[in-house]
Amino acid sequence: MTSEYKPFINIGPGEFIQEELDARDWKQKDLAGIIGYAEPFVNDLIKGKRPITIDTARLLSKVFGQSPHYWLNLQTNYQLRDRKETQKEREVSTRAEIYKYMPIREMKNKRWLQESETTADLVDDVKKFWSIRKSIRKLDFSFMEAWELPRMRKSKAYSQYNMYYAHTWYQMARKSSRKYSVPKYEEAELRQLAGDVYAYTSMPNGVEEFLSALSTVGVKFFVLAHLPKTYIDGASFYDRNNPVIVYTRRYNRNDNFWFTLAHEIAHILLDFDTPERFFIDNLEETATEAEREADDYAGSMIRAREILRQFKPFGKYIQRKAVLQCAEELRVHPGVVVGVLQEKGKCERKNLNTLKTQISDLIPCKYWVEKHLD
Repeated sequence: MTSEYKPFINIGPGEFIQEELDARDWKQKDLAGIIGYAEPFVNDLIKGKRPITIDTARLLSKVFGQSPHYWLNLQTNYQLRDRKETQKEREVSTRAEIYKYMPIREMKNKRWLQESETTADLVDDVKKFWSIRKSIRKLDFSFMEAWELPRMRKSKAYSQYNMYYAHTWYQMARKSSRKYSVPKYEEAELRQLAGDVYAYTSMPNGVEEFLSALSTVGVKFFVLAHLPKTYIDGASFYDRNNPVIVYTRRYNRNDNFWFTLAHEIAHILLDFDTPERFFIDNLEETATEAEREADDYAGSMIRAREILRQFKPFGKYIQRKAVLQCAEELRVHPGVVVGVLQEKGKCERKNLNTLKTQISDLIPCKYWVEKHLD
């Protein structure tokens, strides 16, 4: 945040009128005679007791040669500098700063923040959200400029990406993770569970059963709605001694759900060499070696290689019957098969989408953060 510096002496437009008079060796009564006003009128202008109006600015421009805008700007700037900031102006400035860094309207709609009646209430809520001590008087968001979330970079495809909103989403995810309790994390059991992901995709109650199994091995999972301009599909990080997986439901499809889950499990098993590491993922962009490795591992969990091998002889037109046959043979949900084919360019994005299912109705209520907010 930049500091504002104010001049020690606020020079009014009257000083500039006096300079013009001195340069011409004129007296106040000379100017009064030229513009057709009484001498006290000119004296009040010079002493700042009378403001320069549009009519006066036009007359002064005829006398001294500058434009009327010159004189009006001198008057406006003097008045702006001379006035002390009002309480309303201070509140507007504070709210503008908060709204720059946080999508307040969206957060209130999702009940991440309470409806605040006053600016002071909003400031208190924002401090609480970021765990800023209440005793700190001035909000300072410079910490959001100091570090950048991994993988979340503005690109051509995502030109509206907002780094501040992504920070805000991640902070809410960190706060939400503390509300979930799971047993001790068992890496070997998670690795074994990862090998069975494909089978859960095709089970009638596979989503609920898999999330229950994930909890049993000590991994926290919950759904936290995405924010606009963040393009986040999921995230993984540590909360104390337990890994956490967050799903945004940016796309309400089972293929996106299973691949996001598999991708974040891959991060936990491959990349969490320190508890401080975390990943915030837009799965439509793979920018680093770690992300490519996580993609490959996630692909193995949903049998992507086997799916592609079966459809290698096919062109881009793939029949529904062939997808259903592949899904049955590999014990993978047909929607996941379609998702793999579309992602690898074997099938148009608009084709076979009826084989995918919505995921929101399959995730139990206890995993939805927004459904449990006060």
